[in-house]
Amino acid sequence: MLKLKPRLLLLALAAGLPLAAQAHMTWLLPNLTQLNGKEPVVSVDAVVSEDLFIFERALKLETLRITAPDGRALEVEGRSSARHRESFDLKLSQDGTYRISHISQSLFGSYKLAGETKRFRSTAATLDKDLPAGAELLALTQAVNRQQTFVSKEAPGRVAFAPEGQGLEFLPLGAVTDLSHGDQTRFRLLLDGQPVADAAVKLVREGNRHRYKLGDLTLKTDAQGEFTVAWSEPGRYWLGATVGERPAPGASSGTRQAPLKRASLSATFEVLPK
Repeated sequence: MLKLKPRLLLLALAAGLPLAAQAHMTWLLPNLTQLNGKEPVVSVDAVVSEDLFIFERALKLETLRITAPDGRALEVEGRSSARHRESFDLKLSQDGTYRISHISQSLFGSYKLAGETKRFRSTAATLDKDLPAGAELLALTQAVNRQQTFVSKEAPGRVAFAPEGQGLEFLPLGAVTDLSHGDQTRFRLLLDGQPVADAAVKLVREGNRHRYKLGDLTLKTDAQGEFTVAWSEPGRYWLGATVGERPAPGASSGTRQAPLKRASLSATFEVLPK
């Protein structure tokens, strides 16, 4: 489980950076966020892209956690993989709001072998195979990444999800579907189930590919890790945050026994005209 000391938290989503200067964004995008009918099916795409909601590269699906309105865990169906997206379907049998989360974990770093320094990516299960024999490990970081989205069947109902408790997550304290411009939603940002105070959260509206300005907004969490999003325009939105450890001067950049820790998070929402 990812644990970060408060003094080591580094929020990497700085305000005002052009989108191209940031890392690629990852996102889950449902075809609809509000559905009706007896047992409607929502389709969700998983993508990595620079331009928001443009299908550029498939996000490899690892651990999916689907929470029904009554708190039960559900299974997805109809999974498929293509060059520009991975997708799955979810049948909505209960009325209310569903939480859809995807969690992935990885290791990345660098090593020196025969006087040459190389970078690598790995997992806890494959690290021994990915490090060549005789290599000197120079740096190692453990990353936990989460993507979230929310959908509803019929009336959204009361939103009261329990924390998932691993990495970063947005815990909604109000409506996250059936939104119209002018509405507001309160969130709590959690790291391993605990509130993250004074953290930067980036909000981006779709369409950055077709305008000169990114149109992003940076929000700050309060002492309880809470913040409010005012949905000022119709459209689809991406909400994200990143935290990570920075090594102290002269200290190791992460070892096999004590890798540096990093966590990232994104969530998507749809806002309709009033």
